[in-house]
Amino acid sequence: MDGSILIVTNSDPATRNALGVEFYGGMADALGRAGDDDGIAALVVTGAGGFFCSGGNINALRQRLDMDEAGRRQGVDMLHKMARAMRACPKPIIAAVEGGAAGAGMGLALACDLIVAAEDAYFAMSYVRVGLTPDGGTTSYLAQALPRQLVNEFAMTGKRVPATRMHQLGIVNELTQEGAALGRAVILARELAEGPAQSLAAIKSLADSGQHASLDEQLDAEAAFMTRALGGPEGREGITAFLAKRKPKFR
Repeated sequence: MDGSILIVTNSDPATRNALGVEFYGGMADALGRAGDDDGIAALVVTGAGGFFCSGGNINALRQRLDMDEAGRRQGVDMLHKMARAMRACPKPIIAAVEGGAAGAGMGLALACDLIVAAEDAYFAMSYVRVGLTPDGGTTSYLAQALPRQLVNEFAMTGKRVPATRMHQLGIVNELTQEGAALGRAVILARELAEGPAQSLAAIKSLADSGQHASLDEQLDAEAAFMTRALGGPEGREGITAFLAKRKPKFR
């Protein structure tokens, strides 16, 4: 913890922080805790040893080659359960990317609400290089943000995409110097922590639903959240503070 910021660190340096059962369990605990604890305002996800996440553990994937379909699917379902939980979490989640985010590690970063990355970091949908296909929501997140041709370029070649290009494409929110991503992500999380918690949760929900809802559906959702906000303490404090020309105190 850093004050009201919960920092989740993926730490398995031997595999460059490949995803596994331990991380899935730890992330589930962190998301559950954040959802239940009003003292937690935001989460920051990072990797130990200067590398965000190398994706799936190849040795673990090798063991699944000879399993039946149910056995092969088990690990993917765990990954996707985590992805759904991240999107359902009412608190903002910020990825602090150093080194690289490859395969499902790229999906982990994209599942976050904001991404801070070091200038020398990279992202890679590297599945095709070992004869596999994307998972972890990577195709969904990218298809919502980029033209189909770019999604195909990233997925079909599996090449490393520099964080600088991801920033130009609007996927990465902020670039930092090498080694500074976590510090900047925590500062950004602290800024969000001063904001209205219920409004931030509603914004996160609206940003997600806006990717697939019709205009009428989204207008209804916006109306419901706005009506709720106007009747709640955050809206009252925000409007009162604005008229009084003072900084609002939401927390």
